[in-house]
Amino acid sequence: MIEETLWQIYQHSYFQSTCRVMPYQTVTSHRAGAIISVWNPHGQNLTLAHNKRLERAAMRYLRAQGIAYKRLWGGNEDMSYRELSIFIPYSLQQAQHLSAHFKQLAFYYVSARGRVSLHCSKQTKPMCLVSKRLKKRWLTK
Repeated sequence: MIEETLWQIYQHSYFQSTCRVMPYQTVTSHRAGAIISVWNPHGQNLTLAHNKRLERAAMRYLRAQGIAYKRLWGGNEDMSYRELSIFIPYSLQQAQHLSAHFKQLAFYYVSARGRVSLHCSKQTKPMCLVSKRLKKRWLTK
């Protein structure tokens, strides 16, 4: 179960390329897929050093598995708080499995048309719609 305060934060997330000015289409290539954080497993705030170790381990795992991914930030609207995340062109079931592997409580699923839904890592049924268009949650500055 996800704590209510944390669930509210998940529902109000924004996304940004790690290159800041890159449009969302460059990251998603207009494909369906998942946005999964590789930092702060179990919703716990860890140190930057710890998160960097998790990041390196996640990238090694993805490369070893031959999983194509794009890096991006997920955070609040002004990005004063952000977590490194990945976009992977996966099915909902594959995304759920990978999210659980990275010990995340939730993940976002983006449809090919850009609809963003929030999912608990323990089930594929969406918990809520975050945005009808990823573009509305994508920051370019």
